[in-house]
Amino acid sequence: MIKAIFFDVDGTLLSHRTKQIPQDTKRVLRELQKNGIKIFMATGRHSTELSRLPVNGIEFDGYITLNGQLCLDKKRQIIFGKPFSKEITRKLVTIFKNKEFPLALVEAEKIYINFVNDAVCKAQESISTPIPDISIYDGRNVYQATTFFEKNEEARLQNYLPKECRLVRWCRYGVDIISVEGGKVEGIKYFCNLYGIAQNEIMAFGDAENDIDMIEYAHIGVAMGNAQDSVKKISDYVTSDIDDNGIKNAIQFFNILR
Repeated sequence: MIKAIFFDVDGTLLSHRTKQIPQDTKRVLRELQKNGIKIFMATGRHSTELSRLPVNGIEFDGYITLNGQLCLDKKRQIIFGKPFSKEITRKLVTIFKNKEFPLALVEAEKIYINFVNDAVCKAQESISTPIPDISIYDGRNVYQATTFFEKNEEARLQNYLPKECRLVRWCRYGVDIISVEGGKVEGIKYFCNLYGIAQNEIMAFGDAENDIDMIEYAHIGVAMGNAQDSVKKISDYVTSDIDDNGIKNAIQFFNILR
């Protein structure tokens, strides 16, 4: 029996064609809660970005942000955080200062970038989000970093990254840098422990490479019809497109609302 469902945001809950959560998706989310099933956001985004998006009409039971590095309660207060180590932060700050790559550093309260190029503009436009402010590092904890280039350039960046980091891509031009021990599954485990929910009682929806770990981990992992091929390949089920009632159709297919 499914007791909790984890939803990616961009391309899963939020359509960037309509700039909204589909109405059928909203209705299903409310029905899930009415039936005692907990619903969670699981995103690579920062809480300040969520506040600017049309995803605030429903109060989720919790929020996994920054690909599992920060978890928030239903009031969006931080209840779990896992920043980079001082050594990893030092190496990322060196990359940030050298400006060979556009690099955004993500702290608990803000996101800022070292410089902006065309890849940054295209990536941010694809998720309907403003470009981060250009700023400097001031010594605070860093939970995630984001850089901007296409997949064929990843090998060049890997030469600069600490071995304790890995890349999780969220669009053609945007890729997050997180700890090798991080990922959305870390946030899922936190909430499952908090609420006493077993792995075989969870379901997850996603569409991008940064959703692969949670789709594989969940008892039922669903790829949206608009998902990347690599996500569809590892999922238990491929539903229809986000704009074609994808979430609703999967919930009905698995008879989650009995």
